[in-house]
This record gives sequence, C-alpha cells and structure tokens, in this order.
Amino acid sequence: MKIGIYSNPHKDEAGGHAKALCKLLDKYHAEYYLCANEKFSLDCAGAVPDVVVAFGGDGTMLRAVSECSQKSVPILGVNLGKVGFLTEIGCENLQEAAKKLLNGEYFVEKRIMLQIVSGDKKYYALNEAALSGSLCRVAEVTVEIDGTLADKVRADGMLVSTPTGSTAYSLACNGPVLSPDVEAFIINAICPHSLHSCPIVVGSGSQITLKSESEGLNLVVDGTIVEKSGKNITLQIGKAPVSAEFIRFSKQNFYNRLLHKLSNWS
Repeated sequence: MKIGIYSNPHKDEAGGHAKALCKLLDKYHAEYYLCANEKFSLDCAGAVPDVVVAFGGDGTMLRAVSECSQKSVPILGVNLGKVGFLTEIGCENLQEAAKKLLNGEYFVEKRIMLQIVSGDKKYYALNEAALSGSLCRVAEVTVEIDGTLADKVRADGMLVSTPTGSTAYSLACNGPVLSPDVEAFIINAICPHSLHSCPIVVGSGSQITLKSESEGLNLVVDGTIVEKSGKNITLQIGKAPVSAEFIRFSKQNFYNRLLHKLSNWS
C-alpha cells in the first residue's frame, strides 16, 4: 500500500503529527510520501497513492477531496480542528489507525458530490456551490429545476448543497439536515429579502440552473472563490460523476455524531 500524507501547516505545527505518522510507517516498512502542503496535489511525488491521510479539519478535507475523488483515492481524516465532521480519528488514535490501515481493516464510505458547470469550466463540490454577493447589495437569482422555473429570489446569494454540506453553510442559512445516504440536494437562499422564501429539496437526478444578471456575484465552491464578480451568470449544477471516498474504521450513528459535534464548539 502506498500512502500519501497531507498536513495542513496551519493546523499541524511544524508538521509534528505528520512526522509521527512517518515514524510509524517506517517502523512497519510501509511506502509513503508527503503531499504538497500549501496546495494539495496527489502527483507531487510522481505517483498516485492508494490512500491519503490528511491532518487538519474539515477545510483540509475539502481541499483534498476534489482531486482525490477524481482519481478514486480514499481519504483518512485526522482531526486537528474544532468540529471534524469529515474526519475519522484524533491524533491519540494514530498508532492504532496506522495498523488497521496497513492491515486493510477499514471500509470506504462514499458521499455524493456536485458538478458545477460555468461556461467552459467545470468544478466539483462536496459541500456546496454558492453564488455569493460581494457588494453588500441584494442580488436577483432565477432558479430552474429540470428546465422549469422554480423560483425568482432576491437575496445575498443562492446556495446548492449536498447532504454532506447540509450541516455546513446551508445549516447556517436555516436549511434542513440531510443524512449522508440521502440522494438529494438543497437549494437555499442566503439572507433572502422575502417573507416567504424557504429551502427546496430536490432529488440528486435533478438538473439545477441558477441565472443572475446582478453585478458583483462570486462563484464559491466549498468555501473557495473560483470565479469573481461575474455578471450574466448561468450555472448548471447536478450530481457529479465522481464520489468522495472516506476511510472509516467503524459505523457511527449520524444523528448521534451530529448532536455531539454541534454541541461542542468550545
């Protein structure tokens, strides 16, 4: 097994936890290499690993998942953040986890992702895609589902989320929580200027189109601005042909995990 190690330098000070894993893997005579820290890349050593171990929080996992999903490389998340919805273990479990990983004592959990098409550009998102304003003014966005007009919204922006993303930005916008195994997406307004606006849940087979002629809208994919201050924007959003893959050592009740994670912010 070839293991890629990705360490967020802002979370893993001086790479201490990554170095500890390297020592463990040396002890077990395992093959590994370090992925680039600032900008995640699977090919920095000229080879694609069988698995990636990522040290950080949910943001770290989001940076790694887009490229990993396109090459079907599962990720083991080691939580160094506060919440860690996407991570599997803490640093205190590193030695036991390394043994199980090398012995193949794990399973892979797949999560659906979004594909966002903007002109000739294509993006993948695990959590959400957002049309978000930057000029402190209300934007007008048209929402179509499978070619049919669903809503015209005045808001700070629009958000399309996966079940995984339902506990992230969408939740902060009063969106519903979806279990990760639900095949659906959430369409949600960001700070709507309306008395009647509410989230819409659609099946993952639906094609969602967002259109806007408002100025100053950015396309934000999993928290990263990928296109700035667009005008006359048209986005085609649907289920991606690839999935995010996460290494799990045990099955956990999603709702118990949700209660635990959202009740422990301090």
